[in-house]
Amino acid sequence: MLTAGFPATPEGQRVMTRKIMNTGGKIPGNHGLGAFYWDAAWTAVEGNGWDPTDPNSGNGWENQALFDFNDKVLPAGLEFQGSKK
Repeated sequence: MLTAGFPATPEGQRVMTRKIMNTGGKIPGNHGLGAFYWDAAWTAVEGNGWDPTDPNSGNGWENQALFDFNDKVLPAGLEFQGSKK
């Protein structure tokens, strides 16, 4: 699913991740403690699908992982490097 203003590219994913992290940091009372990226390593590799008994099951979210299909971190993954206080 596309989100307006954020192209479906590695750079678009990075910009959206940064925006989410910046928004959380602006919550009053220091209540925006960080961001959680659900299953950032869920890429299209055998045995990494919806059904662990079916190695070909795949998943519909693998294009949102923080790693490419060669196991290299994407730019959005680097946004988490400086997020610790």
